[in-house]
Amino acid sequence: MTKTQFEKLSDLNVDFFESAKKSLIDPLGVYLASDIKWIKLNEEWNSSKFPVVIGGKGQPIILLHGFDSSFLEFRRIYQSLKSNYQVIVPDLLGFGFSPRCATNEYNPSKIISYLIDLLKTLQITKNLKIVGASMGGSTALKLAFEINDSIDKIILLSPAGLFGEPKSIPFPLNQIGASFLGLPRVRKSLCRQAFAFPDECVGEMEEQIASIHLGCKGWRNSLASFAKSGGFAGTYKYIKNIPIKSLCGENDRILGKKEIKKISKIKKLNFVGLKNCGHLPHIDLPSLTCKIIQDYFWE
Repeated sequence: MTKTQFEKLSDLNVDFFESAKKSLIDPLGVYLASDIKWIKLNEEWNSSKFPVVIGGKGQPIILLHGFDSSFLEFRRIYQSLKSNYQVIVPDLLGFGFSPRCATNEYNPSKIISYLIDLLKTLQITKNLKIVGASMGGSTALKLAFEINDSIDKIILLSPAGLFGEPKSIPFPLNQIGASFLGLPRVRKSLCRQAFAFPDECVGEMEEQIASIHLGCKGWRNSLASFAKSGGFAGTYKYIKNIPIKSLCGENDRILGKKEIKKISKIKKLNFVGLKNCGHLPHIDLPSLTCKIIQDYFWE
């Protein structure tokens, strides 16, 4: 495939995002989406344009979203953080609105390579603070392991994939699983499961943002490729001497009580349990979560 062909494929996701942005009904999502930049990296990434929200001034914070999510996940804390920091919110490679023509493989190694090249392009080499939510927590630990000297502090929000070993899902089960995750009733159920009190807190805005990226070209294949790779697992072993704080909701039905108990017993993870909170502290309790993030990063 020629460079021009890659660029045309990449532009499909740009066009899709611009259309999707107009349909957003959450004002905070609209605000966050207004700061999107489409960034080209080095030639290794086939001239693709990657969606990265960049806003604010000060020391840099990068926010890493969870599995099959997008940068829109951070809509409720972005504006507050932006007032004190330079906030960077990428879509992880193979997720959200990212171009699926950048590579044929979507796996943890490629995701980390993408983030490292993104930070190089943005010329961020020191004092970087990371907030990783769910799978983004494992991503944060692996990224910090690879660029240890550039990282200041890390906050993990309901981190997933810290323990165990990667479990590859072979073809065709990976494709079947990805198709299943695309079913409207499944999306709605997963969205509700992430909240502490779904009957009160989940409506049309939340359900839209949880699924809006599914229309991107190549969504199913990139998800299937990631599943085949085994995904992030056992990332606890990547913890180094970087200060970490972990926030977990006491009503987290995705991680579950056993996983949260394991996290709470690890001194290095500096565990904080949050009442009336599910799997997404930054969504369920955005004001409190933002205060904890800013207080910790200011210490």
